[in-house]
Amino acid sequence: MSALFADLSALQILVMALGLGMASLARGYSGFGFSALLVASWSLVGAPSQAVAVTLVLEVVASIVQAASVWRDVPWKRVGSLLVGAVIGVPVGVLFLANVAPNGIRVGLAIFVLVAAGLMLAGWKRQRRSGPAGVAAVGVVSGIANGAVGMGGLPVALFLTAEGDSPRAIRAAAIAYFFLLDSGSFALLSAQGLVAAPTLGLAAASFPILLLGMWIGGKHFHVTTPETFRRITLCLLVLLAVLVLLRALA
Repeated sequence: MSALFADLSALQILVMALGLGMASLARGYSGFGFSALLVASWSLVGAPSQAVAVTLVLEVVASIVQAASVWRDVPWKRVGSLLVGAVIGVPVGVLFLANVAPNGIRVGLAIFVLVAAGLMLAGWKRQRRSGPAGVAAVGVVSGIANGAVGMGGLPVALFLTAEGDSPRAIRAAAIAYFFLLDSGSFALLSAQGLVAAPTLGLAAASFPILLLGMWIGGKHFHVTTPETFRRITLCLLVLLAVLVLLRALA
């Protein structure tokens, strides 16, 4: 295990541990935000490709750990509609990735999330809930964002918050949706030999911090009020959008 950290300085290890802790707290509390926070922090001190691979493994593990606690709260019809849309959107996103500068997509998505989250923090709310077709359309956008720049979580989290779903439903839907989406991605990467032993070793070394952060985040979720959850979720979305902008501009 020590060989995994042989080429890392104490500062690099500290930054990675702090980033992992913040990402795990967000995952335990809201059900989303893990990938964006982990990749943003780990990319400061290492290769983004490695951060993405480790993130995928940890996302699947996190969903398995949380499954029992959220199973009865998952709005399966909405999750199913999101996945139908995502299946359509991911290939389109990959096509964008091949023909459009990824930073342009990141900046556009981040600005949209910032504006929408800002409006909701100011008091704007959707007056009517979307039907299956509307939810599937959000899944298409999420799939495009996921296929192009690996950020499919932001549109989904924003949509569920704007729709006024209960905190339990938002958190459960995010966990279920990302588990199914990331499991498919994990299988594809594994089949192509892109999930190597060092990736699995680094993921295994991250488990203790992941589990502790998720436990603390989950404890805070269970004592929060719906309005506080909504405000914290929107603030987290704003933070993630700012991180995406900074990463793109850098």
